[in-house]
Amino acid sequence: MIYILTGIAKSGKTLISKKILKQHQISVFSTDYIMMMLYRGNHELQLDINASDHTVSNQLEPYIYGMIKTMIENKETYFIEGVHFNTEFSKKLISEFKDDIKVIYLGYKDISVEEKVKELYKYKDSMNNPWLFNHQGQSVESIVAYMIEESKRIYDECQKEDLIYIDITDINLQLDEIISLFMKK
Repeated sequence: MIYILTGIAKSGKTLISKKILKQHQISVFSTDYIMMMLYRGNHELQLDINASDHTVSNQLEPYIYGMIKTMIENKETYFIEGVHFNTEFSKKLISEFKDDIKVIYLGYKDISVEEKVKELYKYKDSMNNPWLFNHQGQSVESIVAYMIEESKRIYDECQKEDLIYIDITDINLQLDEIISLFMKK
């Protein structure tokens, strides 16, 4: 079985994946590793890691697809987390591998910019990759405003495509609920 946790950056995907590993001993893989492998390993691809997640996702799709197909053919169980799953791609995966894949999107469409920024600063020191605190001269507030708008877009796409979307209001309170949704048969 392949479990995919995707959605908006800084919505709690890594935190959930660490708990999945600890509780269920399921191997975890981040799509960021594929992105950075291709960026650092093949400059001819001209992968712009600072482009929108939607753009980078389109570039990574054939590589992620090949990895997932191989994992399923080998009857592996993996928990994959990362922002690199556009909704059309997720629908394709579910259609092709319906009994072997589960996808959940996370976002935060209903939070104010101020509340999200406050939360991010609260947990800044425990983040694996606090990139948004030093991102190409953009303010944290402008990045968060953009990610809230992206959450709304992804929510709408998930509704249209009948994909699971969970709006994160407090990841620490929602953690067990999200994990049990993944593990439910």
